[in-house]
Amino acid sequence: MSTRREVLIAGGLSALSAVASAAESAPDEKKCTAHRPLRRKARELTLDQAKEVIDFMEHAVLSTCDLDGHPYGVPITPVRVGNKIYFHGTGMPGGRKTDNMLMNPNVSISYVGKATTLPEWYSVDYASAIVTGKAYPVTDPKEFADAFAAILKRHAPKNSAVRNEVQMKVRGPMAQVWRVDIEEITGKARGASKWVTGKSIHEVQDMGPSKWLKDVPL
Repeated sequence: MSTRREVLIAGGLSALSAVASAAESAPDEKKCTAHRPLRRKARELTLDQAKEVIDFMEHAVLSTCDLDGHPYGVPITPVRVGNKIYFHGTGMPGGRKTDNMLMNPNVSISYVGKATTLPEWYSVDYASAIVTGKAYPVTDPKEFADAFAAILKRHAPKNSAVRNEVQMKVRGPMAQVWRVDIEEITGKARGASKWVTGKSIHEVQDMGPSKWLKDVPL
């Protein structure tokens, strides 16, 4: 007798096979998952709330993809300036991140604002945001300087202007600043329905157990 897991796996494989067959039979149909609406609307953050997550985090993960479809995720230290994201990397050629963005500017940046495991509820109190956009190397000298200054202000806010100027003079020529033109921002949180600006990002929102666990002892 087949176990439930075996039945689920078999059903899943059958479904995947059906999807693949349908895709092959309809070559003109778009094979794109971008811009799909969030399924769990109760956990969707507003645009301003998602921006709060972005601006709160010092680090994020940039996802790129080469033309053969090989994905690559790498940590970055970004800053948001209006509807653009700036980050820096080495100015040396040949890096995988750099080459991926030069051949395919479509990128995604993932921010995890908080993530506290709630073992008693089999859940996580999380807040996250995802930026989708196109990445370009910054070549205009003024934009480069302004972006570099914004990065320093965001990640080294207590350093003096003189110290920052020295850093930019010495390291600036060796760096490459990248700009992501934002096309879409989405955000999600377990406690989205009770989100309080300026507060929820800093604390654990215990939304309680799922209804089937309410009367079950720990």
